[in-house]
Amino acid sequence: MFSLRRQLSPLVMLALVAALLVVLDQLGSLQQPQSLVRDAAIPVERQIARASEAVQEGVFVVRHLATLRRENERLRRELEQLAPLRVRLIELENENRQLREMLAFKRERPNYLLLVAEVVARERPALVTSGDPNPLVQAVRIDQGRAQGVEPGMPVITARGLVGRVIDVGNQWAVVKLLTDESMSVAALDQQSRAAGVVQGTGDTLIMRFIPHDQNVEEGDVIITSGLGGNFPKGLVIGTVQSVRQQDIAPYQEATLASPVDFTNLEYVFVIRAFSAGEGEE
Repeated sequence: MFSLRRQLSPLVMLALVAALLVVLDQLGSLQQPQSLVRDAAIPVERQIARASEAVQEGVFVVRHLATLRRENERLRRELEQLAPLRVRLIELENENRQLREMLAFKRERPNYLLLVAEVVARERPALVTSGDPNPLVQAVRIDQGRAQGVEPGMPVITARGLVGRVIDVGNQWAVVKLLTDESMSVAALDQQSRAAGVVQGTGDTLIMRFIPHDQNVEEGDVIITSGLGGNFPKGLVIGTVQSVRQQDIAPYQEATLASPVDFTNLEYVFVIRAFSAGEGEE
């Protein structure tokens, strides 16, 4: 009997608790604790939702990481392929601009027999001529020579101004001594005041010398070839006056010029094979 009582006691207790909960629920006494439990669970539910979203995003990234890497590699290869094309396009645009300038120049000067040449190298002083070992010689080599009618002494220009003259010729090449060379000189004229002088190279710039004091030369004046001597046609642009030096004790005044030609970056030039003397000015 005692054993049976011990087995029934838990059952009785559970039955009593269940009956009590039923009575409390019928009386509405369990609603407030349930509400408290629900309110307490809301932050936990939010954290669980956020964690779930993060996990889903992580799964998406992992699944698509290989695809993204492949796409990135493809785009990188395309950029590498486009880079040389872009460089080539810029070069073609620059070349096209230069050739357009030269074509316009040629059309405006029908009295010149012009030959287009490409500058292929900056000439070493020792290779210019055997009789001119001056280490300061400034010259370039072009890809046109005797076979194309090029001869020593011919003027060389660009659409912007005077470059120099041919001093050595091969069958398919020629050497052009630049106007900036110290041994170069050309008879010149102030386009505005008509003051005369001689332009000489100094190695890195141009100086107009032997200008009489009674002749006016001002900053900004354009200096052109005078045509005297017949070596260069009249009217080729040499440069613009940057400064003028006048000294009472000196018999002449001098002017420093800025050439419109970039002697360090020559690409295409004209060789003037023939010209009509006295024509070409302005």
